[in-house]
Amino acid sequence: MQGWWANLLQGALSAVIGGIVAALTAWVVVVATRRHERRVALEIEARTSAIEFFLLLADIDVQLTRSLDNGTALPHITDSKNWTASALKAEIALFSLGRKVGNAFSQQIGDLRRALELAEGDNPPDAALVTAAAAALHVLTDHLADWLMQGRHRPEPVSTRAQL
Repeated sequence: MQGWWANLLQGALSAVIGGIVAALTAWVVVVATRRHERRVALEIEARTSAIEFFLLLADIDVQLTRSLDNGTALPHITDSKNWTASALKAEIALFSLGRKVGNAFSQQIGDLRRALELAEGDNPPDAALVTAAAAALHVLTDHLADWLMQGRHRPEPVSTRAQL
């Protein structure tokens, strides 16, 4: 008769420990899921901002090409509300993904802004300054396009016979 207390105590202790382990496991799963969802949301926001900025860059490329081809004065792009809002939104969104991504984008957007500021407003436009701005724009668009395409294309599997 005296052995049943030990069994009862052991069973109760096992149940409590099992409950604590189950609760901790559930908590870890919930935390990991929230972190993943937050990371995905940040990436979606960054991609959306980058695409919007990419479209603005396409419009700027048209203006630079028109300036080079027709000799028309380049408008003050960097003073516009559209430039400021799009550039800041994209920069903040990309910095939310990490310092490395944000720094690379920030450096290139700064290079483009400086090149555009030098070329803006001249009538007739200085072809060398407009060409330099176009080169900075192409560097930024290439970098942005490469970042947007990360993980989007998977390499084709190569058969082992083709490698021989």
